[in-house]
Amino acid sequence: MTIDSARQSELNYLRPFGVDADRAAAIAGWLRRNGHPACTADVVTAELARPDSERTIIGRFAAAWLCQTR
Repeated sequence: MTIDSARQSELNYLRPFGVDADRAAAIAGWLRRNGHPACTADVVTAELARPDSERTIIGRFAAAWLCQTR
């Protein structure tokens, strides 16, 4: 692996990306317990599919959570 290929393979959390169902459910569960009672794994997944500039607080929190647990 070269430096250029490593840079290309890095995940940019500001861009849209997918998340597995288990992680989305864990994030949604935390958000439900902390002030977002209507949050579901589907909501988290939809938020993460948006570019960073279009995300709500749910999407921004989910992206930060995934960045920290990477």
